[in-house]
Amino acid sequence: MSPLGMTLAGVVATIIAGVVGYLGARLARASAKEANRTDNWAEMFKANEAQLERMQESIEKQDVKLGQQDERINRLENMLRDEQKRFRQAIAFIRDLLRWIEHHVPGQQPPAVPDSLKEEV
Repeated sequence: MSPLGMTLAGVVATIIAGVVGYLGARLARASAKEANRTDNWAEMFKANEAQLERMQESIEKQDVKLGQQDERINRLENMLRDEQKRFRQAIAFIRDLLRWIEHHVPGQQPPAVPDSLKEEV
C-alpha cells in the first residue's frame, strides 16, 4: 500500500473511531439518564405510596371522629326531644293548675307567671 493510502486509511480509521466513541458516549449518557429517570420514578412512586398511606390513616381517623360526632349528635337530639316533651307537659300542667285555681279557689290570685313563660301559658 502506498504512503498516501496508509495515511488516508489512518485518517478514516481515526474518524470512524471518533464517531464510534461519540455514539458510545451518547448511548452511555442516554442510558444513564434513563436509569436516573427510572430511579426518580421509583422514588416518586415510593413517596406517593407513603403519602397515600398517611392520607388513608387520616381518613380512617376522620371516619372514627365523624362516627363519634354522629353518636353525640344523636344523643343530643334525643335529649332535646325529651326536654321539649317535658317542657310541653310542664306548660300543659301549669295551664291546668291555673284553671283549677280559678275554679276551686275563687277570689284568690294565683302566682304570677314568669315573663319567660307568659307566651306559652
